[in-house]
Amino acid sequence: MLQSTDRIKYFMAQPSKKDHIALSARPLFFEHGIKGTSVDMVVKASKVSKPTVYNHFPDKSALFYHVVSLWLAQQSAVSLTSSSEQALIEELQNAWLHSEAITFYRLIIGEGNRAVEATQLFKQHYDAVWRADLKDWCAQQGIDALRVEDKVSHYLLNKLMA
Repeated sequence: MLQSTDRIKYFMAQPSKKDHIALSARPLFFEHGIKGTSVDMVVKASKVSKPTVYNHFPDKSALFYHVVSLWLAQQSAVSLTSSSEQALIEELQNAWLHSEAITFYRLIIGEGNRAVEATQLFKQHYDAVWRADLKDWCAQQGIDALRVEDKVSHYLLNKLMA
């Protein structure tokens, strides 16, 4: 039997039921989109009951919001440290525009109207952040930020269309 302090440590190490459901739903959203992911699919993936899902999330929009917020919390803070424009673009591609981020961009662009608050969260705390960092880096280097942002946006668009 676990002692009281051991029990606290055990339960603290476990993700909350809400987080568990959201983490189980993320690959479903990635594969099927917001519209294509049903609550029944989430129930099956998370191995909880449908009432449990609805107890934590009134609708898929709220669930997707929590998926985005958990993902954002898992992202490491990135400071742009490149010494050249080409290295900067590569750094952005690796640090900010990696495959999971591209998948979120696809969901947000394609189905963001189904989860408006999650879309706003992603734009404010992810997209706007790297763009602001890019502008700051360009200002420090004396480089035209719009030109560099256009190059990076072109890269992003190509990844989204691939």
